[in-house]
Amino acid sequence: MQLTALNPALAEATLGGLYAEGAGPSLSFLVSLLARPACRAWSMTDQESPLGAIWYQCVDDKAELLDLRICPALRRSGHGRALLRESLRLIGQGGSRAVTLEVRESNTAAKSLYAAAGFTIVGRRRDYYPLTTGEREDAILMSLTLQEGELA
Repeated sequence: MQLTALNPALAEATLGGLYAEGAGPSLSFLVSLLARPACRAWSMTDQESPLGAIWYQCVDDKAELLDLRICPALRRSGHGRALLRESLRLIGQGGSRAVTLEVRESNTAAKSLYAAAGFTIVGRRRDYYPLTTGEREDAILMSLTLQEGELA
């Protein structure tokens, strides 16, 4: 498996299947962010086939993880952990020292992944995400400080 830096053409050409299920930000929205100098994104591939993708906004020494997506058949197999770990190393090398993110309160798998990577809960946005039932769900805010030794 390898990480490949994404540009708009590559993202549109390779990630459509990964973003077909429609949950979370759309591929077109994420691709539009690549026009901004603050956006960093990588895909994880295995023999040219995309296994996952991760997107950040990086400003000064802070980064916000916008989306981490793994092929449904590969979830809970360690691919997300590997993608997260390697991307954190890369943004750390790029000067980021702190990473924030938000995750749906009900997304226990993602919260566990982030907690295992060292993220801690720092807040909550009440009624942030809409649900199909018409109700709303809280967003959990998490943060990680990258340590100097983790950046090598």
